[in-house]
Amino acid sequence: MRVPPLFLRWIKTARLAAPAALKLIADNRGVTAIEYTLITVLIVMALVVLIEQIGDFVSVPFETVAAKL
Repeated sequence: MRVPPLFLRWIKTARLAAPAALKLIADNRGVTAIEYTLITVLIVMALVVLIEQIGDFVSVPFETVAAKL
């Protein structure tokens, strides 16, 4: 039985990628950057929610004034 060339190429790629992936998993240098990124994302999400609520709160008086003009 003949093995398809695509399968052989996939096996070769997997053999090359596995050690690189294991190196990345064992490397702890990027953990701090990921933590800071997650903290930044949470802060930005909180700011977006705050700005949306303030926008709704502020838009009502402007709409009231605009309606009376």
